[in-house]
Amino acid sequence: MTERSLGGQRRRTGLLALVRFVLGLGLLSSVAPLQAQEGPPFDLVDGYVSVMVDVLPDVSLDAGRQHAAELRTRLFLERSLEIGRSVRLQLAGYVEGLLADRRALGGSGGSTAAVVRPTDLYVEWRARHFEVRAGASRVVWGRLDEFQPGDVVNPLDTTRFLLEGRSEARLAVPMVRTRAFLPAGLVLEGVVVPGFWAGRSDLLDEGTSPFHLSALEGGVCPVGPEPCALLLPVRIEPKFGWRQLQGGGRVTGTAGRVDLGASAYRGFEPFPILTLGPALPTFAPGPPVHNLFETFPRFTMLAGDFETVTGAWGVRGEAAYFLEDTVQAEVPLAGLPGRSFDIGVGVDRRAGAVRVSGNIVVSRRWLDDSVYRSEGVQPALDVASTDALLVGWLERTFVRETRSVQVLAAWNPEAASAFVRGVGSLNLQDNVWLELSGGWLRGDGSDTLSRLSMRDFAYARLKVYF
Repeated sequence: MTERSLGGQRRRTGLLALVRFVLGLGLLSSVAPLQAQEGPPFDLVDGYVSVMVDVLPDVSLDAGRQHAAELRTRLFLERSLEIGRSVRLQLAGYVEGLLADRRALGGSGGSTAAVVRPTDLYVEWRARHFEVRAGASRVVWGRLDEFQPGDVVNPLDTTRFLLEGRSEARLAVPMVRTRAFLPAGLVLEGVVVPGFWAGRSDLLDEGTSPFHLSALEGGVCPVGPEPCALLLPVRIEPKFGWRQLQGGGRVTGTAGRVDLGASAYRGFEPFPILTLGPALPTFAPGPPVHNLFETFPRFTMLAGDFETVTGAWGVRGEAAYFLEDTVQAEVPLAGLPGRSFDIGVGVDRRAGAVRVSGNIVVSRRWLDDSVYRSEGVQPALDVASTDALLVGWLERTFVRETRSVQVLAAWNPEAASAFVRGVGSLNLQDNVWLELSGGWLRGDGSDTLSRLSMRDFAYARLKVYF
């Protein structure tokens, strides 16, 4: 894979290295004083150690069982320090390792990888009506379950989203966040993110990951006897600099019994938009060769959300209008300027140890007519579409919350795609949990769930908290 943004990538790599160093130094400094104290070495540090074994039974259409298997280990540490009455230092991050058999996905023998990454690494200054946070952090916007149209500040890790859920999938990025607490319960929030930070299919050996979307693209195969084209990916990331700032604002408040929010944000697409380049000259017989450009264009979003309670039911909703967006066209394969609108509503109810909820999110995409005609796309090939995603959630706890079952189901009727994940948790003893989970994906469209339709999985994970 070639890169067109090496300078920006080097600067981002250096910044991430600095962040990781500070994280390690902070965690080390929080543990070092304990050497002079009596008691366990983790008295002042919270966290957990986990070992996960996951398998994907059949990841290929080739004959035979084309399986993948992985061992993922993680050490998570967290420490919160109060400095005086106004300053709080939050140090949290993890070290994660991988040992995997991904030969069916193009890996050569065993795949190994390791990553050190912060989840929250910031300093926060608080006054009576104002606070400022600076560092690597995560910000949650939106109110629906798992699929939140307005939650755009932090990019996602696809693998962790599918295996563990959206809250675990948010990737911390450097930011400055300010909040002002005004009369009548109004809260004004501003967020500035320096530079571009991409979403990830997997933080561990992404190129051979079962959930690596680019690896699922394959070649371009025309209808007829012509051979499939070979693709040479060219990734073009925004350069790191002041002109690549991302940021926005949010205001929240309460009117009667309804919590309301409105937000605006201008940023970059976290996952690539694909454009097929012209055929490259070749000097030997064989299939045509094309560049496949991966770009991350700008977007501008306006969003609103609400939440209230009526009787035993909670009612939530959110809408996000992307007045500047890029629509992925399939024929020709290109990203074209357009707009999009997502609106969703959900209800939930808790009855004792049971919580159930249901959401529906309707999405509309359309192109800027003047632009797509200038790009040579015929009106008959307009990629404007409307589809709906139905999401259900069930959670049940047993025996004084020492056992639990969680089920998530998502279905897109237009693409005939679906995702079902079940997780069972068992408290073996104090602070020791065993999780068993399975996921099923299907789809015939071009949405993300369809592109991952051969990625059914099951895993077992042992988690020890301290």
